[in-house]
Amino acid sequence: MNSLLGVVLLLVVLALIAVVVAVLVVVLQRRKRDQGLADRARTVDPMGPGPLTSDPRTLKPGDIVRLSGEPGDWVVRGTLAFDEDGFRWKEHLLDGSSIEAGERRHWLSVEEDEGGLELALWDRLPGSDLTPDSAEVAYDGVAYRRDERGRARYSSTGTTGAAESGEAEYADYVPAKGGSSRLAFERYSTTGAWEVSTGRLVGVESVTILHS
Repeated sequence: MNSLLGVVLLLVVLALIAVVVAVLVVVLQRRKRDQGLADRARTVDPMGPGPLTSDPRTLKPGDIVRLSGEPGDWVVRGTLAFDEDGFRWKEHLLDGSSIEAGERRHWLSVEEDEGGLELALWDRLPGSDLTPDSAEVAYDGVAYRRDERGRARYSSTGTTGAAESGEAEYADYVPAKGGSSRLAFERYSTTGAWEVSTGRLVGVESVTILHS
């Protein structure tokens, strides 16, 4: 009995040590990243030309994003680049997770057309049964009308959850009565489930980028 108790105690101690080591690694990595950003801020003029230019069109995995009204830094974990007959746009997976804040993720879409540069911040709706089969969709008390639907080739870099390349089907909805909210559907195979996201338009001035 004593030997069994000793084994149990040893396993508990080892588990506690493993947890402490994991926490220390995360804290040290975050401190190292923050120190690197602080060093760059002291040596590079943020308002001058160079690697700190906040141009959303040049976002890539590894860059740091700061969002107005959202605490902390967001790391670009991965990027999806879409091409539909020459019309191109990108979606970036932003990860702001930390020990203090827990898991936090957004998608930032960057699209440029004749109307100018449009940015939108998106959140996935896991488990949603909504589909883009109708011209109008209601969600959270808001009526949306379908604005676009189509297929586009895509390539994936970094961590996105999608294959390295392929074809995606999408459908975008805007509020029937106007507004900055958005509703989007994507799927990456004809038999796959729709990924549903809610979004809102954000101004270019509300996004600060520290390019890696």
